[in-house]
Amino acid sequence: MNSCVSRFGTHIRTTMLRLLRSEAGAMLFLFTAAALLLRLAGNIVLTRLLDPHAFGIVGVIISVMMVVAMISDLGVLDFVVRHPKGGDARLLDVIWTIRLGQSALQSLAMVAGAWPIASLLGKPELALPIAWTAPLFLLNAFCPMSIVLAQRQGRLRATCAVELISTAVQIATNVALTQLLPDYRALIVGLYAGAAARILLVRAIFEGQPRLLWDSATGREFMGFSRWILPSTLLTLILTQADKFLFARLFSVADFGVYMLPANLALALQPFGRNYVERFFFPLISRTWHAAPQTLGTIFYSTRRRFYLMLFAGTGLGVGGAPALFRLLFDQRYEYGWIYFSVLLLRTALNLDAHTNVQTMLAIGRTAPVLRANIARLLAFGMLVIMTFRPLGPIALPLSLAGAELAALAYGYALLRDTGLLRLGEQLAYYAALGAAMLAGAAVSLWLARDVIAAGLAVLG
Repeated sequence: MNSCVSRFGTHIRTTMLRLLRSEAGAMLFLFTAAALLLRLAGNIVLTRLLDPHAFGIVGVIISVMMVVAMISDLGVLDFVVRHPKGGDARLLDVIWTIRLGQSALQSLAMVAGAWPIASLLGKPELALPIAWTAPLFLLNAFCPMSIVLAQRQGRLRATCAVELISTAVQIATNVALTQLLPDYRALIVGLYAGAAARILLVRAIFEGQPRLLWDSATGREFMGFSRWILPSTLLTLILTQADKFLFARLFSVADFGVYMLPANLALALQPFGRNYVERFFFPLISRTWHAAPQTLGTIFYSTRRRFYLMLFAGTGLGVGGAPALFRLLFDQRYEYGWIYFSVLLLRTALNLDAHTNVQTMLAIGRTAPVLRANIARLLAFGMLVIMTFRPLGPIALPLSLAGAELAALAYGYALLRDTGLLRLGEQLAYYAALGAAMLAGAAVSLWLARDVIAAGLAVLG
């Protein structure tokens, strides 16, 4: 038994060392872990300083901001990364000009919609807080395009440093201001502090400052690309925010605050995979497709095999160990939220697999699958909500999100099969790692947090 444990430990250490030998693996893993720990520490402190009502208000605000942002998403990052002239200063200035105008319209739309949205939710007291955050769109737009160029060039150290430091500034501001403003206002000011810190850091680290510039040909090309991205993002918006708006509409602000804690925690874990795909894997696949397409099948799996096995195993451990985690970290008022966290964390694993497949299609020049995958998600989500909400209650919302990812995953596998990239054994290995780790995490929870498990299961009615 001891020799088995020793061999397993040696294997884990060897895998970690292999992962960390590459800059991509090291920087993205360490950056995401550091960002997660920062957010987790901030939540641990803030849940003891603020009541669920404050988290509920800011949760609604963040959801509204995401709605406005995604309604008007044009796919700036994807366009610059895959464009043959994405490093050209003139092209970047034109795209920045478009983004600046877009952000001004977003700010105006959020102010105009604050009161109607609050009324729609049946909570008119939220109108003013929503309006207060509207200028964040314009503030974020002043961040230079040089950070997008840095991502295209694979400058992982610098881009990770910017994101990590700005996150730290936001969290530190949140915690410090709760001593003066022990309510949602401390969290709103933190959003502004983090955005300002990001702008200052980008201007200090990267060369080139943005300038207003227009070129009709570039504008037409960009909007042609965006015609697939925009409707796809609208569907993503519905899928990622529908559960939150339904929860906010159907339940109290305090209940919504409990739901938002695990939702935000699951969202904080998502970048472990997303950062790898969008900052390293997507640019790599795009470069490979242009330079040596015959090697794409090998690179598609070899560059991420170990990393994904670790990610899926870690996700499984979190799914099973959620009750113990919530018992150890959070105030008793939030403990039953573990059940939402488990389902939402499982969804992140399914989403990572599906997202990787669709991003691969985008990298090789096929933009339509981005939209079609989201159509599959939306149809599945709608059917599952209708079928499960009445018998299961609030847990039906995150369960339906997880089911929607299964639909997108099936579509993605069909795409991989058609392009000759699918290796089903490789894909199933991820889920074997997830399942084994989930059982281990559940055993820990049964040992440490039986009463928390019971509180979460009570959500099932």
